[in-house]
Amino acid sequence: MVWNIIRDSKSMKLKSLIRVLIFGISVGFIFGAVRAIQTIFSQRYFRYDLHRLILLELTENINRGIVYSLIIVIFSFLSIKAISLFWRKLLSPFFEVRLIKKKKLTPLLKVSSFVILFAYMLIQILKYILDTNQGVQSFLGQSLIVFILFLLILQLEKIDFQLLKSKIFRIFISAEMKITAGVFIAFFVLINILNFGQKLFNPPSGPNVMLIVPDALRPDHLGCYGYSRPTSPQIDKFAADALLFEKAMSNSPWTKPSMGSVFTSIYPYEHKAFSWMDNLPDECLTLAEVFRNRNYATFAIQTNPSITEKHNFKQGFQYYHEMVQEKGEVVTSSFNTWVKKHKKKPFFAYLHYMDTHVPYNAPQEFSQIFGLKDDTLFTPGEFQTMDVRLLGEMGLSKHDKQSLVNLYDAAIKYFDSNFEEIIDNLKKLGILNKTIIILTSDHGEEFWEHDGFAHGHTVYNELLHVPLIIGYSPHLPKRHIKSYVQLLDFFPTVLSLAGIKNDFELRGKDIAAAALANKQINEKILCEGILYGSEKKAILKDGWKLIENTGKKNKETFHPLGDLTKYRYPEYEKGFELYNINQDFSEKHNLTNNYPQIATNLKKQLLAFRMSLPDIKQQRKTMLKEKLDDLKSLGYIK
Repeated sequence: MVWNIIRDSKSMKLKSLIRVLIFGISVGFIFGAVRAIQTIFSQRYFRYDLHRLILLELTENINRGIVYSLIIVIFSFLSIKAISLFWRKLLSPFFEVRLIKKKKLTPLLKVSSFVILFAYMLIQILKYILDTNQGVQSFLGQSLIVFILFLLILQLEKIDFQLLKSKIFRIFISAEMKITAGVFIAFFVLINILNFGQKLFNPPSGPNVMLIVPDALRPDHLGCYGYSRPTSPQIDKFAADALLFEKAMSNSPWTKPSMGSVFTSIYPYEHKAFSWMDNLPDECLTLAEVFRNRNYATFAIQTNPSITEKHNFKQGFQYYHEMVQEKGEVVTSSFNTWVKKHKKKPFFAYLHYMDTHVPYNAPQEFSQIFGLKDDTLFTPGEFQTMDVRLLGEMGLSKHDKQSLVNLYDAAIKYFDSNFEEIIDNLKKLGILNKTIIILTSDHGEEFWEHDGFAHGHTVYNELLHVPLIIGYSPHLPKRHIKSYVQLLDFFPTVLSLAGIKNDFELRGKDIAAAALANKQINEKILCEGILYGSEKKAILKDGWKLIENTGKKNKETFHPLGDLTKYRYPEYEKGFELYNINQDFSEKHNLTNNYPQIATNLKKQLLAFRMSLPDIKQQRKTMLKEKLDDLKSLGYIK
């Protein structure tokens, strides 16, 4: 008899545990499926026929949802059991518990709930008043939820909790619920089998692809582009056996819109990651998503605060390590550790280095190579862009300006040593000849060529001209390409080199194919997206470049600096500038009045470009506080 009671008790506990597990699986499945569907449709995977990525998103999100839900449910179940046991064995003999009657409890619950809801709503209203960037939709959604909770609280005394508990229990043990749970579990098993099967029977093929971006790197400070100083011996060695594009142009003079165009092959005004507070929209197809759809491992180490996960640049990356403002040696070491574990599977890797960005924080031994002295005003890592701007207004000596160039060159030398380490490691792992390596930059850097410093304030060539070197030895010949190309071309060019069919809506061209066929690459290059100062746009065609100084300012990028803005970047007269950059690459001679017909023709093309610009204010924004933190981390403000 006793044994039967014990056995029945164990059976009931087992059934309870099984019900708890089924409940956890069902809840996790629902949350995971909802998250996956939201991702799939917001990022338009069906539109681009990314079927493997759709299956992958379903599998990963549902698996993650089930695992998290099971952990929470099991932890809750065990916690309740432990608390119950602790109470019964240790505490209950010493306490007399009197249950409060429902009539007495309900007013207390109502008052407490009203106070909590009122306080929460007051906080949300204050947040919205102080920073409307959180969005009216979010505010209204939260208000609706609070209103519904308020109505439910009013009905507390009318609720029969015993009856409600009984109904919930009956629903939970009903045949319909069991069938639903069975369907969830079957679907869960099916998608995992399909995902495993397509990886097993359709493994990724093709070369590895690496995109290496040292921030703000000017090509004319590299030996392979004609620089006399020994800043880049390892890059020069790499370039000697690679495709080198002599006149590659960025589509924007600062990081976010530039890298947005690199990853999407559409113009900044199209991908909308335009100003400090903009994020890359979900619906933009990225190169990382295409590679992940091919079962590639996708990896990134991101050190620039303007293109982090919160700005939605993680799209398509399985591993997205954010190391904001971290030293190059840490980035290199992290990648070398990762690639050692993933060398057997094709990968797409993106490494973004910040050593060549202000404040040019190279180790002391590199700075000393280029003449760092004790009397130098600027030292590595110890100044900000604002400092240089303000001192420049008062008058910087040639010696001080040259010391900044020295620090910049030292930072390039430091990056070059990291680049060497990456190449040596790939060689050591036996995968160098299986890896396409693209070295480029997001934009350049100004050292007073047009009376300015740093970047983001003009569309002159010192900010738009970037290195572009593609190495894939022995599959690509060593050749210098003199045609003008743009970073917008990166996406389709990589697809071509990796043997992936291009069925996507891209603005760029496959410049490698044209270069290998010795064909002239005839492009119309559009540039825009000013970080600070009046918006400027440029169009480059047939060796001519037209710049429009619109005079329009985006207030969102100004109010953090207030009155100091005028000291940051020079103002330019509203109007147009025309340059023959084949003969005047430094853009010193404005030829607008000399060649009115050429200027008029380019104005028409630029006007057509501007007519299609969307309203920037409609884009999803980051919070003001986050924007200020980004500005501080980059050294723009204190």
